Amino acid sequence: MKHGICLFILSLLVVAALTACGSGEAEQTEVPPLTEVEAMTDDAAAEALSGFRRQDILDAWGQPQDVFDALSNRYVDLYDAPTLGGWVAVQYDISGLAAPDTELNTLPVASVELQTIG
Repeated sequence: MKHGICLFILSLLVVAALTACGSGEAEQTEVPPLTEVEAMTDDAAAEALSGFRRQDILDAWGQPQDVFDALSNRYVDLYDAPTLGGWVAVQYDISGLAAPDTELNTLPVASVELQTIG
């Protein structure tokens, strides 16, 4: 009888653990390679980079060409995209920054725009 109760409790714990593991969305842990993002639409690229911060992108893709768009209140990093024949522009919303000089790398990705030449 004790063996049956222990087995029942153990199976409940296993089911609870499996349910807990599968209940949330899988969190993305690595920034997709730039070449993969080049092949996406703007919306798909924004979705793929959603949740990442500027430092994550810098670590994965290296130093970009920095551009500040004063009209849209966004900070933009441009990455050369040779496969695409243009650039991948990663935009960050800076409207909530208290100290832009020190907090830029903590900005979350706001949107992505794929820009082609010609």
